[in-house]
Amino acid sequence: MSVNIRGMDEVLAKMESKLGSRAVAKYSNEALNIAGRYMAANLKSAVGSYRDTGATVNEVTVGKARLKGGVRTIKVGWDGGGSKQRYRLVHLNEFGYTRFGRTYGPRGMGKVQNAYDSSREPMKALEKHELEKLL
Repeated sequence: MSVNIRGMDEVLAKMESKLGSRAVAKYSNEALNIAGRYMAANLKSAVGSYRDTGATVNEVTVGKARLKGGVRTIKVGWDGGGSKQRYRLVHLNEFGYTRFGRTYGPRGMGKVQNAYDSSREPMKALEKHELEKLL
């Protein structure tokens, strides 16, 4: 999943001319980390609707903001270090599965995508607000 934020290039260019590239990177990372935590909270509430043991909800993690290919990114997903290793099973709940010729659509079908779609605009606004606040 990725979210493209348009119009932020001008804001970041102005910030870089005033503050320098290291300060801009620091502020961008902080804003991305806050937006990532927001997305993780929404994702946890979405997958919580089909919880059984709670392992899927407990293993949701947020990575650190990184510069990858010239673009600042952050990963929100499932940690494979838990005892249940839900990252192997999440796609079955998200897309459904076929077993012995019969197609199954679990309760959680489409929940991750819906959480992503509903969080896109608020995440953009939150990141913009955080960048403005940090200035």
